Amino acid sequence: MSEFENNIDKKDEETIDIKSLILRFTSYWYYFILSIVIFLFIAFLYNRYTRPIYSVSSTIEIRDDSNSQLGVENIIEGMEMFSVKTNLENEKAVLKSFSLAERTIKELGIGVSYFFHGTVQTVNLYKRSPFIVKFDSTHLQLAGVEFFITPIDENSYQINFECKDQNTYDIYRNKKNNKLQSTLKYNEIHQFDEFIESDYFKFKIVKTEFFTGKLISKKIEHSFVLHSLEKLSKKYVKAVSISPLSKESSILKLNLKGYSTRKNIDYLNTLSVIYLKQGLEEKNKMATNTIVFIEDQIKKTQDTLVLIEEKLKLFKEQNPTLDVFNKDYGTFFQKQKTEGDLSKYQVHISYYSELLNYLQNSQGSENIISPTSMGISNPELNSLISSFITLNSKKKELELSTTTNHPKYQSVLSQISYTKQSIIENLKNLISSTNSAKRNLENRVNNFNDQIDALPENEKDYVSLKREFMQAERIVNYLILKKQETAIAKEGTEADHIILDVAREDNEFPLSPKKKLNYIIALLLGLAIPVLVISLRDFFNDSIRSKSDLTKSTNIPILGVIGNSDKSNNLIVLENPKSIIAESFRALRTNIQYLAPDKSSKVITVTSSVGSEGKTFCSSNLSIILATAGYKTLLLGADLRKPKAQENFNIDNMKGLSSYLINKSDLSETINPTEIENLNIITSGPVPPNPAELLNSDKMKNLISDLKKDYDYIIIDTPPAGLVTDSVITMKLSDINLYVVRHNYTKKNMLNVINDLYDNKQIKNINIIINDYQLSSNSYGYGYGYSYGYGNGYGYYE
Repeated sequence: MSEFENNIDKKDEETIDIKSLILRFTSYWYYFILSIVIFLFIAFLYNRYTRPIYSVSSTIEIRDDSNSQLGVENIIEGMEMFSVKTNLENEKAVLKSFSLAERTIKELGIGVSYFFHGTVQTVNLYKRSPFIVKFDSTHLQLAGVEFFITPIDENSYQINFECKDQNTYDIYRNKKNNKLQSTLKYNEIHQFDEFIESDYFKFKIVKTEFFTGKLISKKIEHSFVLHSLEKLSKKYVKAVSISPLSKESSILKLNLKGYSTRKNIDYLNTLSVIYLKQGLEEKNKMATNTIVFIEDQIKKTQDTLVLIEEKLKLFKEQNPTLDVFNKDYGTFFQKQKTEGDLSKYQVHISYYSELLNYLQNSQGSENIISPTSMGISNPELNSLISSFITLNSKKKELELSTTTNHPKYQSVLSQISYTKQSIIENLKNLISSTNSAKRNLENRVNNFNDQIDALPENEKDYVSLKREFMQAERIVNYLILKKQETAIAKEGTEADHIILDVAREDNEFPLSPKKKLNYIIALLLGLAIPVLVISLRDFFNDSIRSKSDLTKSTNIPILGVIGNSDKSNNLIVLENPKSIIAESFRALRTNIQYLAPDKSSKVITVTSSVGSEGKTFCSSNLSIILATAGYKTLLLGADLRKPKAQENFNIDNMKGLSSYLINKSDLSETINPTEIENLNIITSGPVPPNPAELLNSDKMKNLISDLKKDYDYIIIDTPPAGLVTDSVITMKLSDINLYVVRHNYTKKNMLNVINDLYDNKQIKNINIIINDYQLSSNSYGYGYGYSYGYGNGYGYYE
């Protein structure tokens, strides 16, 4: 055969296999329908009773500090203290911080959860509870315990709970207390607005606008749980996810998933507001400290100014005739200007000294006052202090997200230490240089004093008082100006970041359950599970299920295929001569005619591996189909162990092959005519004790030779070849051997016996008949069946 023909045969075989596969699955259509209905119903229940989970999101723009001042830098130079450089990762850490979550929960007041208990679902009642619980914060409470409330009437309710090994909780201090070592049960009736008190809790239940008479009439049960602030904060820290919109974006997206959309929206919005508010508080802390310092200096200077004014007033009263008020004292005013400069240096030295003392005795940067707010324009000092504040802010943020041993944290500590030391050295240098400048001014003042000393005593006193007054006045005016500038800068400060989008649902449909997807999955599972079960069953099923299974298990050619019969009568070709099975036997008859063409009379042995495969069914119907075609046919019952052939034709079995072979009957007595023209039958006869010896006798061989003279076809029905050797004996006497394989019944390993005989050429001209072949049905049967077993009863051979 050419390669092209081989390819065609292979494609045909593959097509047949696919078709067989499809037919095998479709034959179990009712399994698929049942499976699909069950899974779709499960999906319906899941979609119906699963609490939907929704996703809400908001966005915050993390802006550069250059956009956060609204032009304040034009009012006062160098206000770096109001804007701390941040980066996206640090801001994410702040938003995910425990302290921020704790503040948000306190602001929202969601430390207590309220629930409605339905038949199937339990629903969280956020801002819709028919009652609220008011706790006594000075008393211990039970956190994490569910209290069940059932209204009795308008004024009373039943409350019950049960807990074991539960810690008491101090709301005021936000910490756990002693653990209960025993089971605590409570079931009592109380009045609304009345405190319930025990050693472990104290609270009262207050009705809300959502309390209706329906709750009383239907005895609807609700419950509440007081959460530990620490646990609830950790839960929200874990639940909130924060990510940039893109790698290059400075916009952070905050996302929260949960059952209560309204609650999650409120949480994200409040979290964002508190985050911005916290940033403003940090930015304004330094400005507030500066204003407090300036106000303290103003008060001190104003007190001095009042004293000097009193002295001037007293001087005028004591010297009414002294004409000094209209004189020009140029030296005095030069001295006054110089002393004004000297006062600035004194303020600077005071600032440097206080800052130096603060740095040497404190670890943080909370109370540092900006140099620019004191009128000090020193770029190096401004830069160092700005860096110091930034590093301390970064340190705080890292404390929220890392441990103190983390390399990043240690690196920041090192930078803080280095920057702090640089500031200290810078301050020491500034104090030294400022003191030097101060001494120069003091020398000039002393020169002016020498000139003033030449004045009369009264005039000198007046000039001295006037000078002190004007100096104090200038200091007060200078401090008031700085206070105003700082206050303006503080009021003009806005948050570094802005809320772009308030929280809202990401989608109108819930995140879970996805109803359409669940139905699709249910449908696929409804199809897949039967396929899996059928495939597994087929995998572990060693039966011959198709022609391809048979061709893979044996090299013996297939002569014919007989379909399934659900009739009670085994002689199907006689009862239904126009049936498909009858046509199958006619096709088999045609194929047999091409076997052993040189034989005028053909001996055909029909056998199988085990019982119930249909060898007697095939031999009987094959005999009939040959006889109806005009061939003289003899059906020889050679199954001397479990004879069955005579039952199909209602013939007595007292005289048959066994009685003939032991000379208890003549051949003429054993040959029985049938109602079918051209068909005779020799039954098996009584069961002998030695069937194999009888079949292997010379008389059996002579019988076959004699019968061939009178019949065109001799059909021998034998025992199964897989159980006994009887059939092998008769197969050696036959011209044609037919081996019956029953579809979906015969095991593959049962073919080993006949394969050995075929491969070793012990049996000639053997072919296979596939019996009970089914395309679309899984109910098998011929209307008969038997199993082989061998006992001690042998008819009249007793």
